Amino acid sequence: MSKFFYKGRPMKKPTHSSPGFETNATVYLGTDKAPAQISVQSEVRKEELVAIFAEHGWASKIEVNPDQEENIRDLEILQERENTSQAQTTKAAGRNDPCPCGSGKKYKKCCAAA
Repeated sequence: MSKFFYKGRPMKKPTHSSPGFETNATVYLGTDKAPAQISVQSEVRKEELVAIFAEHGWASKIEVNPDQEENIRDLEILQERENTSQAQTTKAAGRNDPCPCGSGKKYKKCCAAA
């Protein structure tokens, strides 16, 4: 059996317990690791919310407590996040892209020169 030699300094052993893996991964609301925490006052309202969560594929923990006021803040956060991600962004034409006016010329020769 031969020894392995290399140039340079010896490598230090990693200080964390799991080398090669991201230990501080981001956890998103609505997933199995961080389900949305919802409290409602009736079973009927719970069924409505279960349908909404199932439609979008979000994970949730819904608690029915008639004495406590309704708390659906996590649902509102998820819906806002979905609405902002669906917004269409139009990319501006680059200098060498065809002009969006439909002239067939390059953007830099047509509308950018104006």
